[in-house]
Amino acid sequence: MNNNKLLIINGPGLSDLSNFNEYGYEDLTLKKLQKKCLETCKSLGIDLDFFQTDDQSELSEKLSDGLEGFDALIINPVGYSHSSKLDLDVYNSNIKTSAIKNKPVIEVHIANIFQDGESVSEPVIVAKSDVGFICGLGVNSYELAIRSIHEKLNQN
Repeated sequence: MNNNKLLIINGPGLSDLSNFNEYGYEDLTLKKLQKKCLETCKSLGIDLDFFQTDDQSELSEKLSDGLEGFDALIINPVGYSHSSKLDLDVYNSNIKTSAIKNKPVIEVHIANIFQDGESVSEPVIVAKSDVGFICGLGVNSYELAIRSIHEKLNQN
């Protein structure tokens, strides 16, 4: 039996997670996040490609070219920094394509982006598609997304 393949993409602003210390996620690093994701995937028999870029064109390329070899996608499209803006048209087009192909897609955010006075980011949920959304659970946002992906893939 082949393992399912999961792509996790972390977009602009997520290379340095120290900005999340003020939200109670002390000493969070991308390396620690990746390790937790790898451990969770390994325990579920999922192969993982964990990817991060601060470059918009590289993110778009990974979304358009990289999804063919994967069974599911978890994406944190925009991090703490508002200095980089995601090209929503490219994002939405690629996410819709994945969802149409019945590939599970979950958007995650480390902090609760709906909290009053919060300006970390905004959801980039694609309307009328099968895209899940998890936020505000720190590293556990990713773990819950991975476990949800696993359940969804095993239902199909």
